[in-house]
Amino acid sequence: MSLKHLLLFLTLVVAAAAVDAKNFYRFKDSNGRLVVKDYLPNSALKSGYEVINESGRLIERVPAMMTKEEKQAERVRQEKLAKQQAKERKARLHDRMLLRQYRTIDDIKRTEENQTASLDINISILNGHNKTLDKKLTDLQSSAANFERKGKAIPKSVLSQIDATKEQINENNASIDRYNKQVKAIEEQFKSDLVRFKELQAMRMVERYAQDQRSIPTATQMLCENSRACERSWKLAQIFAHENASNKLEIVTDSLIISSKPQTDEQLGLSITRIPAKENSMQIVLEVQCKDSEAGKKLCDSNTITQLKQEFIQYISQSEG
Repeated sequence: MSLKHLLLFLTLVVAAAAVDAKNFYRFKDSNGRLVVKDYLPNSALKSGYEVINESGRLIERVPAMMTKEEKQAERVRQEKLAKQQAKERKARLHDRMLLRQYRTIDDIKRTEENQTASLDINISILNGHNKTLDKKLTDLQSSAANFERKGKAIPKSVLSQIDATKEQINENNASIDRYNKQVKAIEEQFKSDLVRFKELQAMRMVERYAQDQRSIPTATQMLCENSRACERSWKLAQIFAHENASNKLEIVTDSLIISSKPQTDEQLGLSITRIPAKENSMQIVLEVQCKDSEAGKKLCDSNTITQLKQEFIQYISQSEG
């Protein structure tokens, strides 16, 4: 017999054996006892069962049939899971967009100013128009009062102009309100983007810092071990930033503290971010900013910054008492 015919013969033997192989069903009966049968009763369909071969090896596990309520609950669970996954995908895409589009928080602020500039101009124009209309309305109302004092009927043309002027003022106010809402929405979105951008930057910094602390001489970090300690350290971080930043704090949120950027060679800007770590712990990251000048760079490379970073860790690490 040739090798080719031998392989064909063995394949047919295995196939025939597979056809002859018999499966069994293992399940619990109405008394809770584990039984094995060569057929599947309706009760097992409802309670669930296992398919095994002649050697007792598990082939498949079939769960119990779900009730109508369980099916509905599972549908709701799957819908929530799908929405959560979609939300997470959208957040990841937004994170990548932020890191591609911006290099610094100043880039974000400039983009925000560009987007609100035209709206601010429209608001200014409408406010100016309203001042003119207010004066016109005052004159028309004064004219109408004169007619009344003389016992004469107010001309329809004057009344029409009064109504038209009031209507125009109301339309302008509605437009101003709409533009203000748009400005507020843009400001809130960019504030959210700025906070998230700094969080992403801090995460990257933590990764780099773990590999080589010397690669980021103007930064340091501290790990707080539980939620209570983290909250206390974060409050102390706010005090530290207020006392040590050269200029006012521009942003203070639950996860970000940023002071105004340094304007002179001697000034320091501070950025403090906290990002979640394992379980209830958090990493609090300090970044020091100096003026973009030769003297500013020299300041950021000096022992002054080294000492400031040490003082920061000591200050926010202090225990209660």
